[in-house]
Amino acid sequence: MDVYKSQLKFSTDICTNIELMPKRCLSYGSLLGLCVRLVVFGFYSFFNVTLLMGVGTVNSNVPLTSIPGKSPYHRDSNARRIITYGADFGANFSVAQASPNWSSGASNNYNGNGFLSAFAQVKRTHTSFDNVFKINVGGIRSRQIDNNQIRYYITKKNLDNIFLDSKFGHVFPQNNQLSAYGGLNFQTQLLNGYKYVRNAQGREVGVLNSSFLSQGVTQLAVGLEFKPSTRFFVRMGYFTLKQTYVLNQDLYATRNEEVIARVAKGDFINNQLGVQTQLGLVKEFGPSNIYKMKFNYLGFAPYYATEAVLDSRIDFNFVAKLSKYVNINYTLISIFDKDLVKPGASAWQNSWVFGLGYLYQL
Repeated sequence: MDVYKSQLKFSTDICTNIELMPKRCLSYGSLLGLCVRLVVFGFYSFFNVTLLMGVGTVNSNVPLTSIPGKSPYHRDSNARRIITYGADFGANFSVAQASPNWSSGASNNYNGNGFLSAFAQVKRTHTSFDNVFKINVGGIRSRQIDNNQIRYYITKKNLDNIFLDSKFGHVFPQNNQLSAYGGLNFQTQLLNGYKYVRNAQGREVGVLNSSFLSQGVTQLAVGLEFKPSTRFFVRMGYFTLKQTYVLNQDLYATRNEEVIARVAKGDFINNQLGVQTQLGLVKEFGPSNIYKMKFNYLGFAPYYATEAVLDSRIDFNFVAKLSKYVNINYTLISIFDKDLVKPGASAWQNSWVFGLGYLYQL
């Protein structure tokens, strides 16, 4: 009973904090602020309802501290729950140089990228709370020559993505590999994006094409998850709300478009209902597990569409350790979404990085 009282107090505090959220959340329109409040309120409501229904109670015959397995990350456990958390920080950097008189032609450039991949998991006897947060940012600085044969440098980004995935799950007592879940995932970019055109002097100049939360996508899903091991899962979100944001209204003028990513000018947000599919796999192999592979697929099929379509996102990462901190790595982000491109253009967008890098595990 004390646990229930403390959870009720926690829920009350959260609701109070939601009402006191800073008004800067409404800087791009009251609709965004309302959505933020509803998402936060729904998340914590779901969490507290599952606890009050008793799904968070502990089976004393099977203490959680007896669950086998060694984690390379941080773990804190007792008879009621297991908390596992950690993060990977990494960076790649390369330089390519050639003398000005290189006969076959060349372009000097500097290429670098960094990433953060963090996670936190809370496991109870019948409930779980899993969170993954990723940031990938990279750029290339290259030397160019204009119409007057004057050398200049230009910097462009070649990788920019923010991804958050959060899930509450309740395991069915009859089958501990199957659970009902409520989840949220969110993706956008961190920096402004530009399309490049040449001016009268023959120099490349950037024209704003995208920015933070323009576009941004949130998916709220309720469904079933099959998780036979800690390294593999499949989720089916039978009821999913996909929300696409375009908060920077200046983009409609710079791009000369009335609709961007299904969002009409002045609307800020577009809603779709459909089915979500998600699959994740983590594999370590080789001598002393020097190779590590991560694969994640996220798909969305709307209930209503003029043509059959499955919006997809693929994340793939492969790391081969050379030492404790140095590695060879490959990262791929591939997106298929016809709403993000103009009619007739390829709906596949790919961004990848391969290089020698530094990795620090927290």
